[in-house]
Amino acid sequence: MLNALLFAAGTIEWGTVVLIGVIVGLVCAAAAIVGVILSYKRKNRSPIYPLDKFTDLDLREKTDRYLYTRTTTRQINTNKK
Repeated sequence: MLNALLFAAGTIEWGTVVLIGVIVGLVCAAAAIVGVILSYKRKNRSPIYPLDKFTDLDLREKTDRYLYTRTTTRQINTNKK
């Protein structure tokens, strides 16, 4: 806002206003990136979750059950003529 006031008063040029805006934008972007990186480094890593101990999944059944549906098959011709 100070830049806008100085520009309106005729003390500062457009090039300087743009340069200051770019520099402020880059500093803010760098601060945001550093903040995100540091927040991820701070997180405690938990040990590997023992899936075999706490899950019960059995996928040995070989039949599919489609209730109230109609399925069709189509033979795809692989001959290229």
